Amino acid sequence: MSNIEAAMAAYDAFSRGDLASLNFTDDITWSTSDELPLGGETHGRDAVLSNFSQIPEYWSEFSVNAERFLEDGDTVVVSGTQTGVSKKGGRFEAPFVHILEYRNGEASRGEFYGDSAKALKALES
Repeated sequence: MSNIEAAMAAYDAFSRGDLASLNFTDDITWSTSDELPLGGETHGRDAVLSNFSQIPEYWSEFSVNAERFLEDGDTVVVSGTQTGVSKKGGRFEAPFVHILEYRNGEASRGEFYGDSAKALKALES
């Protein structure tokens, strides 16, 4: 399986809520905006999956629609649209970019770039 196919499979698994099928290395590092709950840099597969499993505590609806995948060696760049409805009813929709580094078909690093201001505003309203 190519890295781009591995990334596509991971986004498909995430959209189904199948976190156990996410193809991450045991020592993955995941980086998101530290302004948001569960943000900052997270180390290790179990910790990243734990963060992902807590998303429903903040969002009654949350989706990541991956629209474009670009591969360059061990790096896959994914762009798309992220949407959410907070537990308080605030809504947001914003573009995102993920940069994923792969090792032996598994993501070993993930960097998430999105509009954290829109997401934070939705969480607060």
